[in-house]
Amino acid sequence: MTVWRLAAVAVGAAVAITAAGCGGDPGTGASGTKIRTLLNAQPATLDPIAGPRSAQVVWGTMVEPLVNTDAKLDPDRTGIITDWKRSSPTEWTFTMRSGLKFSNGEAADASAVVNTIELTRDSDTSILKTYFANVESAEAPDATTVVVKTKRPQYNLPNLLTTVYLVPPKYYKEKGPEGFSAAPVGTGPYLFEGAKPGREISVKANPDYWGEKPSNTGVTFTWATEASQRLALLQSESVDVALDLPPSQADQAKKAGHEVVSTESALKITAFLDSTRPPFDKPELREAAALAINRDEIVQGIFDGKAVADGGLLNVKPGTQPVAKVSADPAKAKQLVGSSAPPVNVTYPAAQYTNMEEVAQAIGASLQKAGFKVKFRPTDYGTLTKEVAGRQVDGLYMFGAVPNAAVPDFYASGFMKKESITANCPDPKIEELVGEALEQDDTDGAQKIYDELNTLGVVEKHCYVPLYKQIYNYGLGDGVEGVQYGALNNFDFTNATR
Repeated sequence: MTVWRLAAVAVGAAVAITAAGCGGDPGTGASGTKIRTLLNAQPATLDPIAGPRSAQVVWGTMVEPLVNTDAKLDPDRTGIITDWKRSSPTEWTFTMRSGLKFSNGEAADASAVVNTIELTRDSDTSILKTYFANVESAEAPDATTVVVKTKRPQYNLPNLLTTVYLVPPKYYKEKGPEGFSAAPVGTGPYLFEGAKPGREISVKANPDYWGEKPSNTGVTFTWATEASQRLALLQSESVDVALDLPPSQADQAKKAGHEVVSTESALKITAFLDSTRPPFDKPELREAAALAINRDEIVQGIFDGKAVADGGLLNVKPGTQPVAKVSADPAKAKQLVGSSAPPVNVTYPAAQYTNMEEVAQAIGASLQKAGFKVKFRPTDYGTLTKEVAGRQVDGLYMFGAVPNAAVPDFYASGFMKKESITANCPDPKIEELVGEALEQDDTDGAQKIYDELNTLGVVEKHCYVPLYKQIYNYGLGDGVEGVQYGALNNFDFTNATR
């Protein structure tokens, strides 16, 4: 999920692009090149306990998840944790790779895993706090064994651990979230090299990495919020990789001879209606808003068909759709609103997602045609996350959410429960179904319940208006190869060369 209690961070207006240094570190197998990567925004934080997963493209080079995922986005046994078994409905035993160390020399053992799980469950700033509330205890009987007990049965614990990033206990306690963000330490293929505030962040190859060494000497991250600027910097060969190119810029990059990689991601843009406050405390006005918004027109008109219209909240994997959804009906929407002209705020992070300004304007126009009196509230991403977490946003607000683990509970617990991040649709039936789904034996057993939950929240209560999944585009400079994008909004630079 992309929101929690985060401090607002000002995005640098200017972008400094510097030529990458050459000369590989001895023993890394690096090609002698540094990969210059251009982001769409400055990362809010490099602390994986508190940070939105939009920033894992940077911290994920240094800090690793407890469990890796395979090509189908399911947990596999190739990472820090190499095996697991469910010894009872409420107990899991995990086996981890032996002999691992953090780059500062601390032991990356079972005790470190326990500490990270506890930080994730207990820290006030934890972005995943709500997902680990069911964890009763985590213990390390020896250096490579972790035993996790839950209060109630929970089938998806290995999936959840794919988005928990291992941090060194002593260092994290000493530095705190802000100090760790300023100089992250992990077990990953890269080491923190330095940062120029508001301008760039650099990592270098870790010569002592336990896995396959990087094929480059490191990665330098800079950022530009304007898509046209990202395209221009790619075309001028000032960067090697330009992330998040909107369709028009992606087409221009292709015409200029650049390779553009396009992948349907799990990033879902959703509109949230606050059912606890006016105007959407009235069910008929929530229904009117849901019927007024035409996601297919948004995809065709704004993205030229290069996004995937999605009418579901809990269908998490690319290529999937819900069993039931709401179809646009502007005439009925107008009838439901009548002549009352209810005021509604439309709040959105203007620079965070591709074409978000245009999407917000299109949604606002649809609501106005239905009879709502719309006030637009563009804001920066950090401010929006604070307002959502602090229950300070009413009306309709939008943001993107990546299901950090490809299981429906990431949206169900994250958005639908009364203690969730958004808490915009409190309902005892929702609470009951979310808990019941987790108590099933496996994914197949839980799916029917998630279908019922989706129908309840989206189709019947109209608290959520799912819009589209993003087709993620990134451009590569001349001769750049080996950059790999994952649908859960992560990148692997270890095989990148130029």
